[in-house]
Amino acid sequence: MARKSKKKTAQPASSAIDEYMTEDESINEEMNEIVNGEIESERKGTNNSDDGESGKEGEDKSTDTKSKHNSSNNKSTASTIPFMDTFYLLSSEDSSKDRSIAARDLIHHCFFSDGGINSKDSAYALNRLLNGIYSGRAASRQGFASCLTSFLRVGQSQGGDALKSILKEHSELKQTDLDDAHPAIQIRQMLRTATDISTVESSSGKKSGTKKNRFAGKMKGIEERDHVFGRLFGILAVVRSGILKSTPDEVLKGYVEDLIELYHYKKWMREPSVHALIELVSSLDKKKQISSLTNDFITPKLIFLQEQKDRTAWLEQLTAEQIALGVHLQQVEGAKYAYPLDQPLLTKANAIQSVSSALASTSSAVYPRCHVVWNVVWMCLTEESDGQRILKAGKEYTKAINDIIQYVVVEKLLGKQDGAAAPTHERRSLALQIVCTLCASCDLEIVIPTTLIESVLYKEVVNTIFLNVLCASSGSGKRKINADGAATIEPHLKPLTTSLLNELVNRCCECGDVDRQVAFAKAFLSADPRFDVKTKTNSVGSISMMYGVDKKLDEGEMKQRKELWEKYLSFLEEKIVSADSLHGATSYIELMYKLAKCDLTQAPADEARRVVRFFMSAAFYDCSNLSSPSSSKKKKSTKKSHIAELPQELSSALRINELLKSHNLSSISHAARKIMSARFYSLLSDFISVLNAQGRQKNETEFYGKVNRPETIYRALSEICGISSLLESSGAKKFSSKEVDERDDQMEESRKSLLKVQAIANEALVKECDGKGDAESLRAKSVFATSCASLMMSLYLQLSCCGNPDTSDNEADEDDEEDSTEALHEFIADLADVVTSFCALMEGHAKGEDGEDGEEDENPLAAAAGLLVNILSSPVGGDDADRTNAVQASASKLTRETVKLMWSGIIAAMNALHEKQELVKTLLNEDVMTTLIESVCGEDANGADQKDDESIDESDASSDGEEDDSKVFIKANKMEVDLDEVENTNSKGSDDEEAGAAETDDDSVELDPSQLENMLLEDSDAEMSDSGPHGVLEHHAGADKALAQLIKLKQEARKASQTERERVELCNRLRCATLLESLFSPSVFKNGWIPIEAILGSMVPILRYRKALAKSIQSSASSGHSKKALIEKNVILDKLSMLLKDRVSKYRCSSKDSDASEVAMKASTEIYEEMKHSLTSADCSCCSIALITSVRCIPNSEENEDVKEIYASLINDWATRKASKIHLCVFDDLIKRMPSLASIALITPLSEASRTGHSAFIKCESVRLLAAIFHGCSADETLSDKARSLLKESSGNVAKSFSDALADSSLQKAKHRDEVMHAAKHFVNFLKAQKDGVLTDSELSTLRESLAKAGDKCNSKGMKQMCKQVCASISDVVPRRTDDKDKTAKRSNTAKTPKSTKKRKTKK
Repeated sequence: MARKSKKKTAQPASSAIDEYMTEDESINEEMNEIVNGEIESERKGTNNSDDGESGKEGEDKSTDTKSKHNSSNNKSTASTIPFMDTFYLLSSEDSSKDRSIAARDLIHHCFFSDGGINSKDSAYALNRLLNGIYSGRAASRQGFASCLTSFLRVGQSQGGDALKSILKEHSELKQTDLDDAHPAIQIRQMLRTATDISTVESSSGKKSGTKKNRFAGKMKGIEERDHVFGRLFGILAVVRSGILKSTPDEVLKGYVEDLIELYHYKKWMREPSVHALIELVSSLDKKKQISSLTNDFITPKLIFLQEQKDRTAWLEQLTAEQIALGVHLQQVEGAKYAYPLDQPLLTKANAIQSVSSALASTSSAVYPRCHVVWNVVWMCLTEESDGQRILKAGKEYTKAINDIIQYVVVEKLLGKQDGAAAPTHERRSLALQIVCTLCASCDLEIVIPTTLIESVLYKEVVNTIFLNVLCASSGSGKRKINADGAATIEPHLKPLTTSLLNELVNRCCECGDVDRQVAFAKAFLSADPRFDVKTKTNSVGSISMMYGVDKKLDEGEMKQRKELWEKYLSFLEEKIVSADSLHGATSYIELMYKLAKCDLTQAPADEARRVVRFFMSAAFYDCSNLSSPSSSKKKKSTKKSHIAELPQELSSALRINELLKSHNLSSISHAARKIMSARFYSLLSDFISVLNAQGRQKNETEFYGKVNRPETIYRALSEICGISSLLESSGAKKFSSKEVDERDDQMEESRKSLLKVQAIANEALVKECDGKGDAESLRAKSVFATSCASLMMSLYLQLSCCGNPDTSDNEADEDDEEDSTEALHEFIADLADVVTSFCALMEGHAKGEDGEDGEEDENPLAAAAGLLVNILSSPVGGDDADRTNAVQASASKLTRETVKLMWSGIIAAMNALHEKQELVKTLLNEDVMTTLIESVCGEDANGADQKDDESIDESDASSDGEEDDSKVFIKANKMEVDLDEVENTNSKGSDDEEAGAAETDDDSVELDPSQLENMLLEDSDAEMSDSGPHGVLEHHAGADKALAQLIKLKQEARKASQTERERVELCNRLRCATLLESLFSPSVFKNGWIPIEAILGSMVPILRYRKALAKSIQSSASSGHSKKALIEKNVILDKLSMLLKDRVSKYRCSSKDSDASEVAMKASTEIYEEMKHSLTSADCSCCSIALITSVRCIPNSEENEDVKEIYASLINDWATRKASKIHLCVFDDLIKRMPSLASIALITPLSEASRTGHSAFIKCESVRLLAAIFHGCSADETLSDKARSLLKESSGNVAKSFSDALADSSLQKAKHRDEVMHAAKHFVNFLKAQKDGVLTDSELSTLRESLAKAGDKCNSKGMKQMCKQVCASISDVVPRRTDDKDKTAKRSNTAKTPKSTKKRKTKK
């Protein structure tokens, strides 16, 4: 095997020894079968792999290579390998199994042949094995050494004379005085001779300093290295063979001297030599023999080289290998050693500190191999217990672990010592291995006490070996800049760290020890609370068992997670209260919020409720003076029992009180309280959302039992409000703002209103439970009352305040909070009035029923709709243009959830009571619908202008950003406003900005050109002309440029502000659209209490606003400053389309009176006008659905001539006008949704359009629509008799249209002609399906001839074949009898003059 350079092989890894041990075990299995006579013809294979000298043998092989090896192995085991071929296979690097089989056959030949032991061949084999162990070819060293081990073991098992007889055949031993010596001594001599690296003596008797190889040439460095390793492997083979166990001390001393000599040979031979010494000592059974060898040879020649009385100084000069050997020797029980091994090397005071440098120097051994000293250290400090290794009992062992982390890992490896250099990747790798070994993420599975985890995962350790590595740039070859500015290449340390961290987390999760899991979570989060986010892992999440919804846990895992989360939350609570920075507090708050959201996925969500209580208590209450109600009753009880008896509602507040006292704090910071208040509202709204979802679908577990959705949410919010009241009664002081005196009266009024509504809700629930009365009415009232009370409680909770900030430097936020508080009080008062009015109406106490002042009473539904719209349109329930108040943004989410709940409760109550109380049907009047429509479409929705849609205002579409400074100044110079007022005008308050919002952006700043010129020139010109040099006029162009830029910036800021206000308004309208969506629900339509005016009257405003939105989107796409609101515009556009297509279109009118017909006809006419000005095909599609909905409300719409005229005019507009806004979807929708009306209203206009259309496309689509009517409508079972009759009567005219289309010169393109022919096929199928003839023979002949001619013109064989089939089908059609022709003609002549036309002529 060729070597590239000396430098690459100068420091080899000692993993070859471990590999050799593994292969030796494999050969032992072979030898046991040989000795026992149980040799199989084919072995099943070995379980151990060959790691190779430098790790190459341990690399994974490809699938193809493995299969090739298996096939060769099968061939090898099928027959015995010839003796001389076994030596070649012993060096095979393909597979360890090949080497094992070769060794088996070699030993079988030498010891178990027919003639017994073959001494001659055995001596030859021994000589070859000794020579092969220093060969560098392939895997010779591993294969020959393993075979030598088995050879010696088998030879010894055959009797004491077996090896001697073999050794006598060795020619070199015959020339020495070792002929009768112990076999181990003879083998040592042979080994030394084969691997001799001594210096050659010259002829003069002096050592020349050169080394000769066996060919008398100069020995190269690589050859010398092979000899050294050959001697090491040979000694290990002898040791593992077991022939040294019963040898005298003189024999052992010889081998020990050889290993010590190898130790002193080179530095890179120290670790393998010590490894071999440790194995030699471990193979001995006699303790006295071990003590003798240690005291006489090992200690003076290897450990205690220089006599030093100072033990500390001696420890500091030890190498890692000396430490490993010394510590291992001290672990031998019963052995007695002289100084300095008479005292422990690791567990003495300051011992680890003394040897820390030596231990840290082992970082040169790269992963996955670890220096031998660390295995010895771990074996010394731990002991076996139940398949794991645990730390030995005693303070000295605990201190040793702490010292290793402090002095070795932190100070030496990670460079945290003063003056230390930055840690290298090798040092970080070793530190990572040490830490992970102590955390049970290795094969040793060391389990240290939970109390030591925090010491091992020290903050600096976690930051350096985990966070700094995983947060660094990833990928090999990616350049990285160091602190000194030098660019380096990041190595592959990150994958190693990721794999070890994953292993650590998996071992921690598998242990099942809650305290251990909490300790690991604390360690990682104490280093950085955003550990998972920064490392992009789920380490802390997995340790804390925060799994997804799909993860199903059994009962035991649920109990474990509950206990874990309780301790984990206690840790987070302490960190939040004691946090010294807002960043730290926020991070821990987010962790607590994340856990609560995870717990919400499954009832009963006790930990989520605990988090809600903690957030509320910490954010809104001063718990420093809190007292427990039970503290005065049991004063003698212990602390543990006292805490167990505390009420659950006060547990979080008392915990805060305890933490504040333990950390000597007066209160939590205002900034942290504000973050917690925002998370409180967010978590509460998430809880409400979960309860809403649970009410819609039956879950396995429920939070409050099997109750309806409004009652569930009512109970949840009542629980929160109850905790608030309990806190105040227990001494917790509510935080308040500065003007507390002025708000006391408002708070008291709001509290009374809340209690009043809660009393109504509770009474309704009690009555429903009693069941006395109409069950449906009682349920309706309870649903309404609980949903309204839920909204009121959500508003009342928002009155809680986080207190005054520590530094009041932002008065704007305080003003906003005051405005929100005022709005909340008003909403609560109005809501109480709405609930009272509705409840009185439900109980039949409304004045309108008695006829007394009924017209003066306010409609409670209108009041409720107005209130909910106001809430959703205000910052309380919607968006804030400034978006600076995080608390308000979180609280608005809770408000929106309860607003939807209240509106659903109102609708449910009206569904239940509309048949019992006639007054309920009158509540949904014009005022209610106007409020709802205007909240979505704007106040000018009904009076929107209907100008020509071609003229789109693009005044704001100019790109200001592309203008240079000179153009901006010219633009500003043309405006008309005094420059002195520019600053004041642009610095006015928001009221002035809103007042001028209607103006265009270009007119926001107007400058008078003459005044601007004078201002720029008059002052400076006057000064320069009077006192300047020579009266020269100087003009400051830079000032002009700066002024123009200032004007430009202020205009852009103004536009951005207007765009943001537009975005907020769109968001609020989108939220109000949910009210309309709930109103237009199938349940409401099914109950039929919603009037037709409400449905049909809302379609036109929605269509107009939708068109305006589409127009705005088109103009925004071309401009730059309005793109921020495009998302909101598109969302509300889709919402309006959904309302029309999926909600309103499901409405069916049940009224047959003339008023309904007039309303429907009026709506149809208005929609028809809107359709003629539609902007896009999507807009036209919405108009089409709306038109069909309104037409359906017309009684006998098939007989209505106005409806027919509408669709006839639509077809005429579509077919004749090139600039028509009518799209094809209008007629497709009618055919699909109302086939009877389509058959009556569309056939005649479409036939005309197929002949007179202005383009080939129009003609072709007209024919296709005709075919769709005859093909689809005729098969509809709901088709009316009149429609079926008309289909037959108009068949002749349609057949003529098909014939004309087939002969039309404008339709001779293949795609047009094919479309017409397919349409004719459907028409013929209709004719064929009629039992009575509908066409005469001449009409059928004409159609057949047209099809035949068209088929002849086709180039496609398929189309020609289809034409032939259609013509054949026409031949099968039954013709109409001639006596029916006159009757049909009379009927057709009568139908030529429509009834509506006659009426119109009469009126004229």
